[in-house]
Amino acid sequence: TKPKNPGKQLVDSLIINAIVPVLFLYAYMQGDIPLQDRAIDLLQSTPAEKNTILQSWQNINVKAMNAGDSQALIHLKNNYCEQPRCLECSIGHQLIGRR
Repeated sequence: TKPKNPGKQLVDSLIINAIVPVLFLYAYMQGDIPLQDRAIDLLQSTPAEKNTILQSWQNINVKAMNAGDSQALIHLKNNYCEQPRCLECSIGHQLIGRR
């Protein structure tokens, strides 16, 4: 058998969904602000995810520039759009105001 190397997308996904949250939580619990900042920097230097939620945002001309943006947009979709709490969201205000 030949050893398999993880692809870039898998590595990025692990950084976004496992490494950064654990690192940030550890830094937070230790009160280590510079380490918290490093966790955020790592998230912002990782490419944005590609999934159906982010495709929906792109359809209305909102683009994630990095993994930090993509996580924020996923959070908005899950906690505001699906609830629906549009009027509590500045993006929702702008979209509703255009109609």
